[in-house]
Amino acid sequence: MRYSSLMSLQAVSAVAVWLTLGATEGYSGPIFYATSDASHWQVATKVGGTDGSFSSFPTTGFDTATAITWRPGWIANNSTGTNGSIGTWTFFVFRQTFDLTGYDATTAHLQFQWAADDSGQVFAWRGAWTPKYRLNGGALIAGTWPPDGDSYSFGPTLDLSSGFVSGSNVIDFYVEGNGVTDGFALKPISFTATSTVPEPASLTLFGIALAAGLGYFGLQRRKPVTAGVRAVTASSPRLQTPNANKRDKQISAGRIHSQWRMEG
Repeated sequence: MRYSSLMSLQAVSAVAVWLTLGATEGYSGPIFYATSDASHWQVATKVGGTDGSFSSFPTTGFDTATAITWRPGWIANNSTGTNGSIGTWTFFVFRQTFDLTGYDATTAHLQFQWAADDSGQVFAWRGAWTPKYRLNGGALIAGTWPPDGDSYSFGPTLDLSSGFVSGSNVIDFYVEGNGVTDGFALKPISFTATSTVPEPASLTLFGIALAAGLGYFGLQRRKPVTAGVRAVTASSPRLQTPNANKRDKQISAGRIHSQWRMEG
């Protein structure tokens, strides 16, 4: 019985450990990648079009983006960002798809900084298109780079806290280049959302409670069986030894002899 109880407790402990490890392994918050990891970005490119026109941007033909070798953290459709000569207006849509499965999309909050080449400042062949972005096909939001709109360096931190959906989300950045050394860069600051699944600490406590509960009930089920064996051992005449029977007879004979002497 003791061996069986021990094995049961060991099995329950193993369940608790499994629940604890399973809860923590691979657990993470929502993820949004910087352009320093080009493998998580896609780009659709159209060489040639009308300067400043949204209709010139491509809607299909997305491929994995390429890191610009001479410009750390920037991406384009090739390693130089050049697709012709100055004045060859080139239209890029940079895209990242990210997942909010397991999170409440209404609580999602993304903060980031971004930069684009070209800037849409009109002069010096910088084009007439101000870089813009949109989330899940929503309204276009123009980038801002105070004080003069120079988008070649990271701008102020932007807050995006609406427009997210459960599951897969898509954010697109629309950048027009002048044909030479064009590209895009983004740096996430933070990305948070409320989880809709139990956190590791909750699952760990659940595993411990389950182990304790199963162990307790396992021992309680075995107590009546053990007590019953002891009761039979202590009281059943069938389990008395021959020496005990002989001793009882000697005691009885002594009592009879003492009573006969008194009467005589």
